[in-house]
Amino acid sequence: MTFESPGLVYAENLGCERGGRRVLTLAQLTLQRGTGLWLRGRNGSGKTTLLRTLAGLSEPATGTLWRDEDAQLLYVGHSLAVKDDLSVADNLQCLADIAALEVRPRAIQGALMRWQLWERRHQPARRLSQGLRRRVSLARLDLAAGRPLWLLDEPFDALDDEGQGLLAHALMGHRLRRGAWALSSHQGLPAEVNPVRTLWLDEKAPA
Repeated sequence: MTFESPGLVYAENLGCERGGRRVLTLAQLTLQRGTGLWLRGRNGSGKTTLLRTLAGLSEPATGTLWRDEDAQLLYVGHSLAVKDDLSVADNLQCLADIAALEVRPRAIQGALMRWQLWERRHQPARRLSQGLRRRVSLARLDLAAGRPLWLLDEPFDALDDEGQGLLAHALMGHRLRRGAWALSSHQGLPAEVNPVRTLWLDEKAPA
């Protein structure tokens, strides 16, 4: 099947289910290079389900979903996947291994420094606040700069202003590299990530 200018992701009449129950249907969705998409909606509106479907972790119930086969993706779920007994540095290496990211120690060091975690690199994750654990999880974005498509489930959750700024910088940089991302967030996005397209998954957006 051929689509005109499909970008990285194209979906048409996409139906998504969770636990055998239909949670959303989209007439059309396109994600082009150099763009960002903000998924919004109430709890249970299907944001996580849609992201997992776009990532290939769940099969569409109906409709068409096309992804550029040459464009690798990174999916970062809302669950942090940070192990309490591992150090900050070992956690990041583990997350890179799980995502099949081939990285050198210098790349790990650079990511930890940019996310301001370097001084904590030997600290066990159990001693970190939730916001710092989120930073450890998100530091893998630096290691996945070469993957054009990022799919992020509530990445701003638990981040302080500084952490939000670091994430906003990573999102801006990815678009400048002609990558694209789709993310869910219940809170407002920092001004730095604009322009961003908003997709409400409820029947209609609040007035």
